[in-house]
Amino acid sequence: MATDTQPAPLSVQPAEGQIIQHDGKTYETIREGKAYILSPPNTRTAVDPRAQSKGGDGGEKPQNVFYNPIQQFNRDLSVLAIKAFGEDLCRKRRVRHEKDAGKLQSKQDRKRKKQPEQQPGANGDGGGMKRKSEKDTPEGGIEISAKRQRSDDEATVVAITSSTVVDVQPGTQSDENSSTAAGTTAERFEQDSATAPIEHVTNGPATGTVGESITPEWKPKFRILDALSATGLRALRYATEIPFATSIVANDMDRNATKSIRMNVEHNKLSNIVDVNTGNAIGHMYGVAYPPTNGHGPSHVNAKYDVIDLDPYGTAAPFIDAALQALNDGGLLCVTCTDSGVFASCGYAEKTYSLYGGMPIKGNHSHEGGLRIILHSIATAAARYGLAIEPLLSLSIDFYVRMFVRVTRSPADVKFLAGKTMLAYNCDAGCGAWHAQMLGRNVRQKGKASSKEQEKNPTFHFKHGIAQAPSADRLCEHCKSKMHVAGPMWGGPLHNAAFVEKILKDAKSADKEIYRTIPRVEGMLDTALDELVVLDDVWQGVSRQDDLPKTPPETVDNHPFFFIPSAISKVIHCQAPPEAAIKGALRHAGYRATRSHCKPGSVKTDAPWVAIWRIMREWARQRAPIKEGALREGQAGWRIMQVDGEEAEKPNGNTEQTGGAQDSPDIVTEKAHEAAGSPPADPKAFKVTFDEVLGKDKPGRKVVRYQQNPRENWGPMARAKGSARSS
Repeated sequence: MATDTQPAPLSVQPAEGQIIQHDGKTYETIREGKAYILSPPNTRTAVDPRAQSKGGDGGEKPQNVFYNPIQQFNRDLSVLAIKAFGEDLCRKRRVRHEKDAGKLQSKQDRKRKKQPEQQPGANGDGGGMKRKSEKDTPEGGIEISAKRQRSDDEATVVAITSSTVVDVQPGTQSDENSSTAAGTTAERFEQDSATAPIEHVTNGPATGTVGESITPEWKPKFRILDALSATGLRALRYATEIPFATSIVANDMDRNATKSIRMNVEHNKLSNIVDVNTGNAIGHMYGVAYPPTNGHGPSHVNAKYDVIDLDPYGTAAPFIDAALQALNDGGLLCVTCTDSGVFASCGYAEKTYSLYGGMPIKGNHSHEGGLRIILHSIATAAARYGLAIEPLLSLSIDFYVRMFVRVTRSPADVKFLAGKTMLAYNCDAGCGAWHAQMLGRNVRQKGKASSKEQEKNPTFHFKHGIAQAPSADRLCEHCKSKMHVAGPMWGGPLHNAAFVEKILKDAKSADKEIYRTIPRVEGMLDTALDELVVLDDVWQGVSRQDDLPKTPPETVDNHPFFFIPSAISKVIHCQAPPEAAIKGALRHAGYRATRSHCKPGSVKTDAPWVAIWRIMREWARQRAPIKEGALREGQAGWRIMQVDGEEAEKPNGNTEQTGGAQDSPDIVTEKAHEAAGSPPADPKAFKVTFDEVLGKDKPGRKVVRYQQNPRENWGPMARAKGSARSS
């Protein structure tokens, strides 16, 4: 913390709590991660709805540029996620670069061997025939004209002389032109590429300085766009905390915002890596995706991004299409939506459909439904261009959702989209049960080879068709209440296990002074990883040599959503069972049970609702009898309990509670979270045992899974006042 009372100039080394004087204005330095931003003193960072004055309590000033300290968790998670993704992407590009360089060297060696020996002339100047692409050099040698190779991830110029093979990055041949063209994003990329090394390979022993080897490691480009930058804090943190990032663009259409970003960039000494752009984010991304036609040719540089971060105030729907097209193949799309009143509520269903192309679902699982609706909107927008998406991490956090989606160009994978798109029939007015209805089917079929050949080298292909319908009646099969439709929505997995594990590994070794929300990051990621327990093993026969392998495109989440025992106990008007008792009963019956990151006290399972209600009826019979008169005829709970008389004729077996304090071990095994066996053949008739020891999760260090609000009036704050026409 700075102790000087006199304001310091902008050029001073940044430190938390500094008072900075710049352009006649005074600013206070705020630190987050390794980045520093400047904010006018006494600027509002929280909203008290009870405040009477417009300036807020204590004379706080309204924000001119939006900054919300509450979303530090979002930014910490984003840095860790982009770093985990970028390390894998850069590693793949290095491998590809080495492979291409080896092929190029082999090709050059073959050409050199085929090249006819030159006969010296009478004057000793090598008067033999020259190739069309050769010319005399001032030193009397022969130079072959430059050849260019282009790819999505690098642009290499190869200059070959009679004694030297040189790999030169664009920009090194004309440093003056590069230095005068630093205004645009594409031109800045050329400067970034100029930092790559020059490698000399000689045909024989080197003499003097000719043919010397320069050893700096080749660096692949890694470009990030902070499309809606506001203060530029995200861009600053990406520049300071992601060491392999080569170029970062901070964009905002508000001139006050970009002026603030430039000041923050200068204060952080990051002008060499962070570009500031004033303009409409949609227009900027479309301009990157479709550059002017006069910009094409041998000097054209691919200005697409490897990561695009969309963090708007409200919905990200208007930016999705442009962002998908401005991404490189295999790039990462980071999306935040804060309009949970739209995607996770039925109060504005028409708005949900107009923005995301789906109807919201009602109930405790509405936020997971919102996640899936937004992912569906991204998937359908990408599919129009032959792009397939893979959610690497999708989280419902407080008042918003955050998704990290890998986008690849694969028309073959796009064919699986219909089979991963679902409708949900929801009994929101009755017992809360739901049924998923897929729109398509992806049927795996064996190849046409003989059976012997199939055993040696099994082959298969997929047949894509239309799913059967409906999966549910107009009325709920359990309580006879009306069913309502929700969706269409994403029906695939929400996370990639390898990606979550990689972030968790990095988070455990991260500096807690920089990432101050690490305890919550670890807790939420660990919970998200647990959600995948109910999925079938999708990695059978799939190579997992990559650090971040691709989830097979045919993977479907057959068990979406979750239920909360205390909520469904209200339906039958009985005492709520402990979470461990319900999980123990499910696992003892052979089902898998875990928790969801969306809500505390949730249970995510692969058990059907028939089995869940059988367990609840047994709970009411054994442990929490329903008071007489609590259920009236015609209620949802009354209809569910009517099945109790039919099941009473079928003995439940050992109906006594097991796993209590007297007959259960104190230590829970590591595999306690797994099912005890295979699910029962008849989910309507199986032995129910409330084994709370089996229902407890595996032991481990305590983590913050569901954080409570740290203070009053904790939320998204009000939108900052600004305009694109601001001067």
